[in-house]
Amino acid sequence: MIEIMQADLVPWKRVKRWNCIRCGKCCEVLEVPVTHEEEKRLKKYGDVFIKSKIGVYLRKDRHCIFYTGKCRIYPERPIACRKYPFYIRYEGESSAFFRFGDEEYYVYLDKNCSGIGMGFRIEKVIENLIAELKNVKY
Repeated sequence: MIEIMQADLVPWKRVKRWNCIRCGKCCEVLEVPVTHEEEKRLKKYGDVFIKSKIGVYLRKDRHCIFYTGKCRIYPERPIACRKYPFYIRYEGESSAFFRFGDEEYYVYLDKNCSGIGMGFRIEKVIENLIAELKNVKY
């Protein structure tokens, strides 16, 4: 697994646009935890999980079990995959500050993500992601 270091994170205000270009970096970087709901949904693919003392993860050798040059489950990928390259925290530097409704967050991106600079306005992407995270059932 490639470890994301603090030095690889850039505050969202330094990024204007972002879009997932399906490059597969997250498939190589992430250890993907799955929620109970995701585990139930993805069981149809067979023995794709590793169970640990602290949770359930997608199996992985050099990359995610579902990555074969592209994500085979992209529309139904786990929330951990959908969050990448975003790192949302409750404290941080002012250039990472993001207000969503009455809540305050500090949002960073992995600067090595190939989708930075492409696609959609970053503010809208972050709003959609936070809204989606609020609906996840663990």
